[in-house]
Amino acid sequence: MSVQESAPTADDPVAKEQDRRERDARRFERDSGRLEPEQRYRALLAILKMETDFLDLADKKARFALVIVGVLNAVAVVFVVRGGVDILPTAGAWALVIRTELAAYAVATVYYIWQAIESLRPRGSLGRPVSALPMAIVPGESMRVVFHADIAQRDRLAFRGLWDQLRMDNLNTELADQLYMVSRINVAKYDALARLYRGVGAMTILLSVLVITVGAYQLVR
Repeated sequence: MSVQESAPTADDPVAKEQDRRERDARRFERDSGRLEPEQRYRALLAILKMETDFLDLADKKARFALVIVGVLNAVAVVFVVRGGVDILPTAGAWALVIRTELAAYAVATVYYIWQAIESLRPRGSLGRPVSALPMAIVPGESMRVVFHADIAQRDRLAFRGLWDQLRMDNLNTELADQLYMVSRINVAKYDALARLYRGVGAMTILLSVLVITVGAYQLVR
């Protein structure tokens, strides 16, 4: 009598282990290989959105710093205008010291307001290509059909025609260029923002020193 070998069943532990290894191998190949064009497109969009959020955050921080500067300046103006000769000396060494401190505060205010302007000003062309706009589809190249400054320079029908023929690699290349541009803008904005917040600290110290000086003058007069 012959003995028939039974086929592996779904509950066979050997078959389960083999299936698991095959799934792991496919997953490893997928994770360690190059991104597909659609995956690159989604990744670029996600990173570009993150960098754009950083742009908005930098602008909010710059506006908040300007609010603090405005409060400090309001205190300084009230201190000088309302104080008058009863608080501020008009002659002698004390007057010279206080005027020097006021001048330093005024210079710091102007300089750091300029840093706020540097942080907030538009930088739409930073890192943009300076070559002429491409008029025919070239595989793998940026066709410059996404950025508003490039779109506005094109004829409407020619612009539509480029989009009719656009390839995924064209779009991914342009998104990579956009990401590069926004990243450079972020670096410039956050450098100016760091200087601005250092200035807010410096202005606070200068105003505090001025108040202490005037207080010392009132004690010894």
